[in-house]
Amino acid sequence: MTALVSRSKSLSGFTLIELLVAMFLLAILGTAGFQMLFQITATRDRLEKQSIRLSELQRTFYWLAEDVTQIADRPVRSAVDAEMAPLQFNLQGESLFEFTRAGWANPAADVAPVRSNLQRVSYVLEEDRLIRQYWYHLDSINESPIRRRQMLSGVESLSFRFLDGSGEWQESWPFQNEEIPSNPLAIEFTFLLNDYGEVVRVFGLPG
Repeated sequence: MTALVSRSKSLSGFTLIELLVAMFLLAILGTAGFQMLFQITATRDRLEKQSIRLSELQRTFYWLAEDVTQIADRPVRSAVDAEMAPLQFNLQGESLFEFTRAGWANPAADVAPVRSNLQRVSYVLEEDRLIRQYWYHLDSINESPIRRRQMLSGVESLSFRFLDGSGEWQESWPFQNEEIPSNPLAIEFTFLLNDYGEVVRVFGLPG
């Protein structure tokens, strides 16, 4: 009799309640694991977008610093033979601002067409995109720039202030009381971005 009871116990399996409890625990673990995986994926996507956005901002401010800090006092002739100032701002026109800058290296001078180390650059705002563009020659016979590159997206507006020789900030340049146009000491750029809000950068001009 003892042997039969022992054999019966060894053959017994899980009860229905134990199976239901095990399935319930597995469902909880599976749901928690799925939610954790979803959160990890969402966090990774946000980090990637943030990294791309920061790289875009860094590239924009790098090129603005490269351009503005090398502005040269060299006027140019337009395609219609009109003289254009070395630095000009036209918020109502196609270009936000346009200028002549120095430091345009030509490492392939022996094989590429001869050109100046000065460059005529323009920045435009098309919808919410800030575009940098430039001409190959200073006194170009072509009205359209030869190179265009998107620098920054999500730009709602861009405004400027100019530091004059007396240390006062002006809203326009050249300002009304200046008889002989010259370059400001510094330019303040205020970007209104759709994600970061207001971002301000100040760049000094040479000289």
